[in-house]
Amino acid sequence: MRAEETVRKEQQAIQEMRQRETELVQAKDREIAKIQGLMKHMEQQIQKMEQIETVSVDAKDKELSETQKEPSQEGDNECGFLVTESLQQSGTEAETENQSETAMCQSLNLGVKLTEDAEPPLTQENEWFTRDQEHLQPKEQETESGSSEPAKSQEKENTIKTLVAENLQEIEPTMEEAESSFYTCKVSGPGLTSATVNEPTHILVELTDSHGRPLPLQHNVTVKLELVPNAKYPTPETTLTRWSKKPPEMSVSVDMISTFQYKVLYTTVTRGQYSLHIYINDQDTRGSPFHITAFFHPNQIGPPVKKITDLKAPYCISSFSNREIVVTESKNHTLSVFDKNGGKIRTFGSHGEGPEEMIAPRGVAIDDTDKIYVSSEHKLQKFTRGGQLIKFVGQKGSKEGEFDRPRGIALYGKQVYVCDKNNHRIQVFDLDLNFVQSIGSRGRGRGEFNQPQDVAFDANGKMYVADCFNKRVQVVDATGQFIQEFGREGERKLSGPSGLHVVDKYVYVSDYTADSVLVYDTEGKFVAVLGKRGWFGSRPSSEVDFYHPYGITSCADGFIYVCDRWNNRVQIF
Repeated sequence: MRAEETVRKEQQAIQEMRQRETELVQAKDREIAKIQGLMKHMEQQIQKMEQIETVSVDAKDKELSETQKEPSQEGDNECGFLVTESLQQSGTEAETENQSETAMCQSLNLGVKLTEDAEPPLTQENEWFTRDQEHLQPKEQETESGSSEPAKSQEKENTIKTLVAENLQEIEPTMEEAESSFYTCKVSGPGLTSATVNEPTHILVELTDSHGRPLPLQHNVTVKLELVPNAKYPTPETTLTRWSKKPPEMSVSVDMISTFQYKVLYTTVTRGQYSLHIYINDQDTRGSPFHITAFFHPNQIGPPVKKITDLKAPYCISSFSNREIVVTESKNHTLSVFDKNGGKIRTFGSHGEGPEEMIAPRGVAIDDTDKIYVSSEHKLQKFTRGGQLIKFVGQKGSKEGEFDRPRGIALYGKQVYVCDKNNHRIQVFDLDLNFVQSIGSRGRGRGEFNQPQDVAFDANGKMYVADCFNKRVQVVDATGQFIQEFGREGERKLSGPSGLHVVDKYVYVSDYTADSVLVYDTEGKFVAVLGKRGWFGSRPSSEVDFYHPYGITSCADGFIYVCDRWNNRVQIF
């Protein structure tokens, strides 16, 4: 079933890419049709102007020939009437000529606006408009002789034709530039945040124009990646073309997915922090540099490198941007903050039901501004980094915004996801703790839960739920639509999933009844197991032992932190 689902997704992705390419071709055809229509319109205007010029010249010649004759006394009144009528007709035709020329120049300016994607320089457009307006200024007719009028008309016609040619010359290279170059790109994928040491990590690069629309590749594009400061191989670069091949000797490779999408692979060589720069044609892409944390493969994890002790039933754990960590101590009814070396910095909170008090705090999460979200007995609280209460919501109940023993918390897309354990659901709030929606209900089916304990998200927005009494990890989207489940069947089964955390393409699941941490990949395949039951100090330091592990997190230093609850410690791997 999983293979069929994968094939179906790949076929759907191919269909979507083909559809996008078809839309791009259709958009290009529409632009060409607009330009062709503009050119046809301009040709018609030129023909009309030529006809008007011809009629005007004939009328003026007739007028001059009539005025040069010696009229008889009897025909003075008739001749005067003819001259007056001819002058009025000439003035009307001149006015018509000016209006036609004005429409012509407006159409030229419209032609430039039709190619707004190309964004011609505004100063040049203003120059065209100014020249046209100066040309259209009415001038007083020469009274002494009309012999210069045909020359002026010819000069006007030549000027307009020159303007048309200049506009067409500007439109063509501008359209070519819009099709053959790009101004920015979109970069996405799990490789923008985390990686596994010595394993290829992928990033999706999508070429776009200045409006963020996909732009098919027409010419060679140089893509260059830099990993600093721990990269031990030379800075690699390669050239993208429609026929690019992956250079086997490089640590970075590029594979074409479509005419505007490319998958870039890179490999880290040490655990820890990296800054990833992505250059397109020697220009830094939007959002670059990206901060990457490289972790060891689960099978490479050995005994803990450090332990934070003297805690009272640590339940969940999270980290600040500067690598300080926050631990909920359920027996102390407090939150404790530690530095990256495990030294305690401060503690806040106390036992009680007041706004700033808490009873057996459980879940904890930290947002991008280092605000702290904590779940306790029947409420959700938000604190500053220093421990000052900002807001709290909730009371015991099953209505919207009410809780019954809330547990793990996760942040994703400016929203807060809380496991409402005994109400068998996930409640969603915005960052100001306003209720958004409820996901799931009690049951064993797809999208249903039985006492969910923890929740986490991967880089693609998939939500993983530790569905404790259903003995599985259930994967749904952000709205609760079922995607898959794992842990209930297979090589290594779960008996009591209590905490989970996604690191790169691996899901770490603490199993409190099995006293161990099981690791799966994001497709649900079992990868490794860490630890077994053991009491504090009952086993050699070279072995890993847990006694009811719960919350798991990771930090930017590439280490994994596990709350070893009944051993009253946090173990760092």
